[in-house]
Amino acid sequence: MKNIYQCLQCGVSISEGVSEFSRDIHGVPLCFTHQRWIEESFATDEAIAFYFALKSNQVPVVLEYKEGGKTIDIAIPGKLYIELENKPTTDSEKDLNDLLTTFKIWKEEVPTVRIPNSLVYNHHQFKVTVNRLTEMCMDLRPTG
Repeated sequence: MKNIYQCLQCGVSISEGVSEFSRDIHGVPLCFTHQRWIEESFATDEAIAFYFALKSNQVPVVLEYKEGGKTIDIAIPGKLYIELENKPTTDSEKDLNDLLTTFKIWKEEVPTVRIPNSLVYNHHQFKVTVNRLTEMCMDLRPTG
């Protein structure tokens, strides 16, 4: 019988116990190698949450992408950079509206989307943000 549990990062089969442990600790099923990778990374919890949410939506993202001496939180190399910002906020609804407006107007060669960390902590806003990012990223894929 085929193992139904797989590492979200690499696709290798993992046991049910490893999957459950990883989901409890990291929120997603990961093999031991990728659990260690996440634990040793310098990525923030917020960046990791967005990374795995996008990865779950089949978006080909890279965590902690290195570009010219700088580390980008999340990237589709050469197409889109996503930076998580720890800015003080009192209005996460305003942050979400600002972000949705930003999605409409970016024009840089490699656009950078800056996402306030606050959007991770509201389930609805997180879901809306991930869905919009997924749509944007799908639009970046070559057609034909």
